[in-house]
Amino acid sequence: MKKYLPLICGISGEKLTTEEIKFFRDYKPWGIILFERNCINKDNLKNLTKELKEINHQNIPILIDQEGGRVSRLNFEGVTKFKSNLFFGQIIEKDADLGFELLRLNTQILAHTLKELGINTNTVPVLDLPTANESGVIGDRAFSINESTVSKAGKIVIETINKCGIASVIKHLPGHGRARVDSHYEMPEVDEIEDELLSTDFKPFQNNSDTLLGMTAHILFKSLDDQNIVTFSKKIIETIIRNKIGFKGLLMTDDISMKAISDDVDIAALKSLSAGCDLVLHCNGKINEINKIAERIKNEAEPILIPDDLIDMYQTKSDFSHEENIKAYEYLTKQL
Repeated sequence: MKKYLPLICGISGEKLTTEEIKFFRDYKPWGIILFERNCINKDNLKNLTKELKEINHQNIPILIDQEGGRVSRLNFEGVTKFKSNLFFGQIIEKDADLGFELLRLNTQILAHTLKELGINTNTVPVLDLPTANESGVIGDRAFSINESTVSKAGKIVIETINKCGIASVIKHLPGHGRARVDSHYEMPEVDEIEDELLSTDFKPFQNNSDTLLGMTAHILFKSLDDQNIVTFSKKIIETIIRNKIGFKGLLMTDDISMKAISDDVDIAALKSLSAGCDLVLHCNGKINEINKIAERIKNEAEPILIPDDLIDMYQTKSDFSHEENIKAYEYLTKQL
């Protein structure tokens, strides 16, 4: 079976550049992640994903952060606008049956949208539990502050989207809800002890640990490893994520170009792989940085398979009716 460079990279715009095409042919990365800059309209995006598969291969993971609410990469004219996770969490806590059914329908509609565009992986669900002094970077991206609601809603999303042929990525392991600053801009530190974290923040991840893909948090948990953020912590990855949470799937970093990380991107990539991450995620689309990472890790990191279970999922054909889902969703939202 073929193995790939353990890297998921962004691209710069709505069309591939000559340099990007050369990069894919030379380095053969494991996956690609898309952002709003790549998604200017439906036809262009379909052509882009088609070209990415032709240059690489038909089962290359093509990721997107399409959570709904304020984290939406699909914002062009005519595309469905999806609600935030908190919207569904609040309904679930008032009327569980209605809330879970709306969430299931919403997830099926979202999966159909992605599948039609040639995207096969969505970095959902967010399983973080935001606390009162959380920075706001999670906020309404979380279903609730209640562990049970988050666990159950997360499971609905994972099971539904997977049945529709789209892979899910649980995030941000082992929990981002206590971060008092935004890791996009600086490094968060969390003081709480392990026992408290295991009984709260880590629970939704434990309850949804049997997934194929997960993403780390760039957070310093001082009681667990006071020297390294999760992404660089062999101790946290092995003891907490792999053992106590029980996550056995492929673990990707959060974006290593975020400012929570001060190291150069190639050093950050090596450190994360050495700590036990399986895949490096680099999102900004800067080809000089991507080449730098690839050149550094190609001889110092093991190439990685795309699991058969993931390929099988991508080839799943949903038996849900998109039109009926939309009608049912619209009917139920009128009951609110």
